[in-house]
Amino acid sequence: MRVSCIAFTERGYALAERTARALSDCAQTGEDDPGWDVSVSRGFGEGKVDLRAWTALAWEASDALLFVGAAGIAVRAIAPHVASKASDSAVVAIDEAGRFAVPLLSGHLGGANELAQTVARAAGAIPVITTATDVRGVWAVDTWARRAGLAVSNPEAIKRVSARLLSGGRVALYSDMPISGQPPEGVDIASDRARADIVVSPFAGANAGASVCAAETTGVVVPAGETGKPAGVRAQAPAPEPLRLVVPCIVAGIGCRRGACAEAIGEAFLLACGQADISPSAVREAATIDVKAHEEGLLAFCRARNIPLATYSAEELSQVEGSVSPSDFVRATVGVDNVCERAALVGGGKLIFPKLAHGGVTVAFSKVTIELSFKER
Repeated sequence: MRVSCIAFTERGYALAERTARALSDCAQTGEDDPGWDVSVSRGFGEGKVDLRAWTALAWEASDALLFVGAAGIAVRAIAPHVASKASDSAVVAIDEAGRFAVPLLSGHLGGANELAQTVARAAGAIPVITTATDVRGVWAVDTWARRAGLAVSNPEAIKRVSARLLSGGRVALYSDMPISGQPPEGVDIASDRARADIVVSPFAGANAGASVCAAETTGVVVPAGETGKPAGVRAQAPAPEPLRLVVPCIVAGIGCRRGACAEAIGEAFLLACGQADISPSAVREAATIDVKAHEEGLLAFCRARNIPLATYSAEELSQVEGSVSPSDFVRATVGVDNVCERAALVGGGKLIFPKLAHGGVTVAFSKVTIELSFKER
C-alpha cells in the first residue's frame, strides 16, 4: 500500500517518521500488509509543501493519505477530491501526540480502518473505528472483498447487504470459485445464483436479475386496471440486484499485427468481453508471444488496464495442449499456429472463449481457479 503522509509540526513530523519506519518493518517481516511504501512530507516550516497541491498529487499517486494533525485539516484538504465509495483513497488522521488514529474515509474498500489500526500499533495510539459492522462485530463484505482482491461492480449494494446483517438477518452468497473456511455469521452459501444476495463471479451478466431473499421484496398496491389485476391486489416490486463481486480469474490471450495501437486492442478486448459476458475487471493478465513483448500499443493497453503482460516463446506456445484455431498465416509469421488461444492457456486455465478477430487483433479468454477464503489473515 502506497501511503502519503504529511505532518504540520516538528513533533508531528517525528511521529510520522517513526510510523513510516514501523510500517516498513511490517512489510519486511510480512506482518499486516504485503508491503507498505510510505513517504513523509512537511506541511510546516522551511521547505513546506503546499497542502492543496500535496493533497491533489497524493490523491492520484497513493492508496492512502495519512495526516498527522487535526482531523479538520484533513477533512478540508480532501473535500474537493471525495467522489465515490468505490474509488476514494483511504484517509487516516492521527494527532501529533500519537493518542488517536482515526479513519476518515474509505474505511473498508480503501483499507483506512486497517491502516488506522496498523498506525495505532506503530505509534502506541488508540484506533477510533466508527463503521457499524466493525463496532458491532458483524461481517463486513467490502472488507472481505478488498482482502480477497475482488472488484466491486455495484458498491451501492454494499449498504443493503450490511444493513441486512446488522439487523440480524441473513444473506445468501453464491460463488463461481471455491471458498474455504466457515462462512461468517449470517452468511449462507447459495447453490443458485439467481437467489443470491452476493454473487462472486467473473461474469458480468451472470449476476443480472439475481434476487435477494423474498423478505426484502416490497408489496405495492396496484390501482384497478393498471396491471390487469383487481384493485387492491399487491404486486411484488422487483427485488434489487445482488452485490456483484468480480473474481480476477481470467487470462486474456492477445495477438495483434505489428504496430497495432492501444485503442484497437482495447476495442477488440471490450468486444470480446461483451460477447463472452466477462467483466473487464475480471482479467488478471494479458498473455502473448514474445515477439510482441515490445509492441507499444499492447504495452499501453496493459498499462491502461493495470494488468501485467506475460510473454511466451513460439516453442512454449506450441507445447500447449488442447484444441485451438490453427492459422497457416500465423504459423508462417511467428512460428506457431495460434497465438491468442495458446497464450491464454499456458497458465493452465480452461479456454472459455475462443479466438475473436477484430481490426487486426485477436483475443481469447481462459479461466483459472482461484480459491478464496473466509478465514481472517
